Amino acid sequence: MKAGHSILLALGLFVLTGNTRGAEVEEGEIPWSFQPLVRPALPENSFGSWPLDDLDRFIAARLATEGLRPNPGADRLTLIRRAAFDLTGLPPSLEEIDRFLADPAPDPEAFARVVDDYLSRPQFGERWGRHWLDVARYADSVGRTWNAPFVYAWRYRDWVVKSFNEDKSYRRFIAEQIAGDLLPADTVEQRRDQVLGTGFLTLGSLAINMGTNEAFVLDQIDDQIDATTRGFLGLSIACARCHDHKYDPVAQMDYYAMAGIFYSSWTYSGTPHVGDHAGYGYVDPEMLVSLPTDLATPVDRVRSVPAGIHSMSDLRQFGGQAPPPFEIEPQWAMGMRDGKPVDCALREGGMAWDLGETPPRGDIRIPSLPKFPEIPEEASGRLQLAQWIASPENPLTARVMANRVWQHLFGRGLVETVDNFGVTGREPTHPELLDHLAIRFIEEDWSVKRLIRTLMLSRTYQLSSDPQDAAYEKDPDNALYWRSSPRRLELEPLRDSLLQVAGRLQLEPPAPGVLAGNGSRGRGKTRGEIGFDSPYRSLYLPVIRDFLPDEYGVFDFPDPSSIAGQRHVTTAPPQSLFFMNSRFVEDCARETADRVIESNSSESERMDFAYRLILGRKPSADEHQDADDLMKHLDTGGLDDPEGYRWSTLIQALFASAEFRYVF
Repeated sequence: MKAGHSILLALGLFVLTGNTRGAEVEEGEIPWSFQPLVRPALPENSFGSWPLDDLDRFIAARLATEGLRPNPGADRLTLIRRAAFDLTGLPPSLEEIDRFLADPAPDPEAFARVVDDYLSRPQFGERWGRHWLDVARYADSVGRTWNAPFVYAWRYRDWVVKSFNEDKSYRRFIAEQIAGDLLPADTVEQRRDQVLGTGFLTLGSLAINMGTNEAFVLDQIDDQIDATTRGFLGLSIACARCHDHKYDPVAQMDYYAMAGIFYSSWTYSGTPHVGDHAGYGYVDPEMLVSLPTDLATPVDRVRSVPAGIHSMSDLRQFGGQAPPPFEIEPQWAMGMRDGKPVDCALREGGMAWDLGETPPRGDIRIPSLPKFPEIPEEASGRLQLAQWIASPENPLTARVMANRVWQHLFGRGLVETVDNFGVTGREPTHPELLDHLAIRFIEEDWSVKRLIRTLMLSRTYQLSSDPQDAAYEKDPDNALYWRSSPRRLELEPLRDSLLQVAGRLQLEPPAPGVLAGNGSRGRGKTRGEIGFDSPYRSLYLPVIRDFLPDEYGVFDFPDPSSIAGQRHVTTAPPQSLFFMNSRFVEDCARETADRVIESNSSESERMDFAYRLILGRKPSADEHQDADDLMKHLDTGGLDDPEGYRWSTLIQALFASAEFRYVF
């Protein structure tokens, strides 16, 4: 049965029953993404020796069916630049380029060495950690009216970076974010690390000035359900808060069976809710968790506030004299712990006080997904939720992550709607390939690094991006992968590249606690010395909800209050104006000009160095002539440093070029 027919039957069943619970749903009648993983047979090889990996055979088969031929491979300079940005978010150094270009080994072998080198660097975790932070709706403040700072959010951010660098099993990565405080550990360090992972559940944007505690808690639970299910499963289960899901086979009872799990857990973000009669949004140490110092002590909230830290009377200040500076304590973090187990009654229409039937925690009956593990009476169920999601039998989990990785390397997912694998999402362009990759991902110990390496060493990844008229006419969006799609760099690699070329990028992270504490009426704000022009990698700049720098919006930084597995990519005039008029760009151009001038006394050698530093290659004869003409015709009269002005003007033009801003 075709997938489209399956969806129609599933929708018809839902409409007729009004509730998927108890309905007899046959395997062929459920959406494709809910169906079990099936190992597909490898397609016949259509292009001789073209495939470098089995995944290439799936791509080749579709291309052959459509009468298309893939592009030839990209040249080595293009490949190393593509790999450097994809794996580290930074351009390759001149030494790395020279080494790769001079490597006498065949291209596949030489490129494998490049990939392995970048995978082993700490910058890998920063690049891929940022991808996950988009999904985790990471921010350093709570947002909304009070916008109190998340003083300890950086602990979760650094935990994500560390997890990717260590190539933590994705199953473990999931489990620690949902129930890290409940997992066994062999060492105190491991136990503390696991607790930090639960920061994932504490990062929601919530109205902490909301008047009723119950309404606030239910909104918090809704955020946790949405982040968990869309992030790991690609399902919008939160849509069933008020009624049965309109499209997917998820009942309102399923939602509240999951809500009971979080209803039985305590969330500690450090920002008291006004309904608790606490700090009106000011940071409260007693609303944090204390990291364990041994293997026996249960994870608990901070019970005492050391001298020099806010007292509760300090925290309750409302305007007037500012609270004392908040001190960063190494044993505190945002995180979760189990509370009193209690099931959550269904809320009619999602209204906090309109109670309906009460489903048992974990009584989730989504067709074709694994049976939910039994929850002990004394437990919240978070541990069982983690086991259910991270199970190899759950067909969504591996598919969703394999698709996320594919998207970051190829510019679009095999399923284009990376956060929506439900009925309203797009169907995969290559369903057999997606299952092939998901099964390999599981069998290779859920290793994200191994999956990335597999994709990058494929022939498909290494294609050139050159246009091809016949192929473009049939497949203008490159959904069949006949070439590599040119991709504009996101905000972070653009900014970090400017700093690196200028010679002032600091790879060491800044000290923790880059928030100034509380602004007027509890609003979060950043310290002046940690801003867009700071020398640190963009990952480490504070993300203050509703107060992002203008540059973030210009280059499509996602809304940090929402899950964003895929960033919008726009081409708009403000992007060009940024490179023309930004003081940050001008400063980077001047500093780069100083490097160029100091590199050599020969104008020709300086020109070569400038192009290599910025674009990774020497200029052509025509480019050399055009650059000479530009600098000769600049009006430098009355300037204190005419030579610096000439070179910085040329360099700023190179920064604005598509070759600098795009990966081809």
